[in-house]
Amino acid sequence: MNRMLDVVYWVVGVLCSLSALYFFIQFLRSKGPEGNKTFLWYAIGLAVVACICALLYFVRHVNKEEEIHITQ
Repeated sequence: MNRMLDVVYWVVGVLCSLSALYFFIQFLRSKGPEGNKTFLWYAIGLAVVACICALLYFVRHVNKEEEIHITQ
């Protein structure tokens, strides 16, 4: 179950990163001095979600070392 949740965090994070990049490019391409701010807000929101997914993924893997049992 833990491995499945890691995959979900990874997939959602990558998809949000790519979507944020797409919306940011759309914002840069928009006409006018200010551009279309809706694209910018979507890009910022998706980038925040991607950062949260990365944070959750790495927090779950802190100090997880397999124990090595030494027998005599």
